[in-house]
This record gives sequence, structure tokens and C-alpha cells, in this order.
Amino acid sequence: MNVGRRPKRAERREECFGLRRSTAGWVGKARAALARLCILAAPLALCGCLEAAADLAPSVEAHHQIARREGVNLAQASVAIVSIEGAPAAILANFSPILEREARARDIQVVDAASARYLARGYLSAAPTEDGASIEYVWDVFTADKRRAQRLSAEIDVKGSGADPWALAGEAALKGVAAESADDLAAFLSDTPEAAAPAPAAGTPLSYAPQ
Repeated sequence: MNVGRRPKRAERREECFGLRRSTAGWVGKARAALARLCILAAPLALCGCLEAAADLAPSVEAHHQIARREGVNLAQASVAIVSIEGAPAAILANFSPILEREARARDIQVVDAASARYLARGYLSAAPTEDGASIEYVWDVFTADKRRAQRLSAEIDVKGSGADPWALAGEAALKGVAAESADDLAAFLSDTPEAAAPAPAAGTPLSYAPQ
């Protein structure tokens, strides 16, 4: 997402301390006052700058770096699909049930927001390409206390022609986006504290028991 052009480093530093350079002469006269102000204000102002930078800096890994952990049960790592935005209403109406089916096929427990361990907010976008369209999804996954835990994203290429990329988003394309989304969600959920290895069946000997 384009968050706008970042200010130059020197300008950022000056804005961070609540100052703006106007003329070289003014800076020369105010040097002593600036030094004193920086000593007093730097701890608080710098803290604010770091918080702002943390909001903008990527804090999550790319989706392709996440692999589903095998042999775990996702029953307790439930998720609620809180919202999906970005696409036309008709596309979203078709996509939502497809996504839920794909999620359940991967043992994801889709529940309501009130009882979910994780909350997922999705965004779809489409752009024309030389031979069709590219449909991108972004999922922000939050913990129950609304702290973002992971961002998942990928692009799906669709073949076809036409000025409107959403016109190429038929059932097959939406199923592909839903399947990729479900794969990513399952991979993330499999590595959460709630995902547990299944208990051994009753009467199953331990691996170190004598045969």
C-alpha cells in the first residue's frame, strides 16, 4: 500500500522534535536553545517517532515463508472472517461461501467473532495485465484482543481479455483465490499456541516402550 512519499531524513528528524528549519541564520542563533530543547524533549519525542515508525514498518513475514505444520489439530485455533472488502458486492457475495468451504476443507474452525481466537479481515483487489488480470488478496489476522498477529498476501493470475479485471473473476478464479487464502490461514493457524498435536490413541505404545 502506498502510504505517500516519506519526508527526507533531516526533515523527519526536525519534525520528530517539533522543529522546522526556516533559515540558516535562524538556526545559528537558536543552536544553543535547540541543544537544550533536544536534551529535554528527545526521550519523549523520540519515543513517539519510534511508535509511528513501528506502525509503518512491516512486522510480518511474506506468505510464502509460512509452511503449515503437519500433525497438529486446529480445532482450538478458531477464526472468524470479520470482513472482506475491495471487490464489487456481487464478487464478494460469491467469494464468501467459497472461502468458507475451502477453509473448512483444511480443518479451519470458522466461528463467529465473539468466540473466535483469531479475527481475519480481508481485502481483494484486481488489476489488468497483458493477458488477463491479477487478483490480489491481503488478510490481516488479529488476536482476540485485536492485536495484529500476521499479514498474508498473494496474487493470482487470471487469463482472459477485457477492460474490467473483475469481469474475469469467475467461479474458477474465485475458488483459486479462496484456496490460496485458506492455505495461508491454515499455515498460520498451525503455528499458533492453540494448535496442538493430537493426543495418542488409547492403548498406543510410546515410541520408547519395549516391543
